[in-house]
Amino acid sequence: MTDIYDLLAMRLLFPPDRVVVPIDKEIKDLFVYPERLETSYRHEWTSIATRALFNHGFTDHWRTDQDNLDRYLGSLKEQSIPRCIHNQVGLFQMLGAVIAIQRSDNTIPFPDPRRRSLMRLIWPEQQQ
Repeated sequence: MTDIYDLLAMRLLFPPDRVVVPIDKEIKDLFVYPERLETSYRHEWTSIATRALFNHGFTDHWRTDQDNLDRYLGSLKEQSIPRCIHNQVGLFQMLGAVIAIQRSDNTIPFPDPRRRSLMRLIWPEQQQ
């Protein structure tokens, strides 16, 4: 499971026990900090998906592990993930907008003032 939309759906379907920042704020923050999608969010969401597969994907003990996993992934991709996307369409649209901006040839990152200040503190010799 590597598709970022599937990973977001898994994050929504199996939320972590302790949530510091609500998921809608995390997605909105991607417009300011788009690198988080690949640096931290993808890793966090992959971890959540892996944990969910381990905890819920092996329920039929008479089946092989591979068969259990295939059936569970099939159920997620055919039913649960599409339903989640339908129910949370706004979040997925925002994610799509962020990805479109990242992939665009005619955009450049324009850090906000707080980020520029922080970068000057960390690397004072670099001109921002």
